[in-house]
Amino acid sequence: MSLESAPKELRQAIERDLEPIRPLHPAWMRTLVAVAVIVVVLAFSLATASLRSDLAQIPMWLSWGCSVFQLALAVILIGMALREAIPGAGAPVGAVRTAALTALTMQILVGVATSIYSPAIPMPGSDFTAGVGCLKHEFFLALPTFIVTLVLVFRALPLRAPTAGLLGGAGAAIASDAILHMMCPMSDLLHVLVWHTGAVLCFMAVGWLIGILWQQMHWRRTP
Repeated sequence: MSLESAPKELRQAIERDLEPIRPLHPAWMRTLVAVAVIVVVLAFSLATASLRSDLAQIPMWLSWGCSVFQLALAVILIGMALREAIPGAGAPVGAVRTAALTALTMQILVGVATSIYSPAIPMPGSDFTAGVGCLKHEFFLALPTFIVTLVLVFRALPLRAPTAGLLGGAGAAIASDAILHMMCPMSDLLHVLVWHTGAVLCFMAVGWLIGILWQQMHWRRTP
């Protein structure tokens, strides 16, 4: 049935509901916005912080190489999150799980390999104090990318908002870990698994929870 043949009352109701919208840019263009934020955070970190003191003991493929690979994984995760914002364009559930697990596994393996090549370096204060310090750095490095990614996601219409939030959180946290990997001098495996991997899991969980809240609020507003 065309709009012209619809009853007058129905046409008037539809016309009253119409309002202009801003066009949604393709996922790859919106991903570039998040990438720009990552680049700014990376540049600021390299300009204001020192690289880890044991860098000479770590092979190039494990230091800079793994950081670059983690950054690439982060961009893929963020791109997948932004595709979730387009109804019908999201990746299959299996692909989402594979991408998230790959990024998490990569982060853990980098920590394991680094602990083999470089001995643990004692830090001032307790292990807990050093761990909290790394957690704070992970948080502040990931937060700008996390916020920008979720704003771009929820500006559209993700049908699986929790999945989009999880992917966005994973991408932001993996990007921050790629940066912190070049700066944190503690190669102790327990430190890496508890505080660095813990930060990644926290951002994934927070992204998932924000997606659930957004979805509930959106459905509540929808008549």
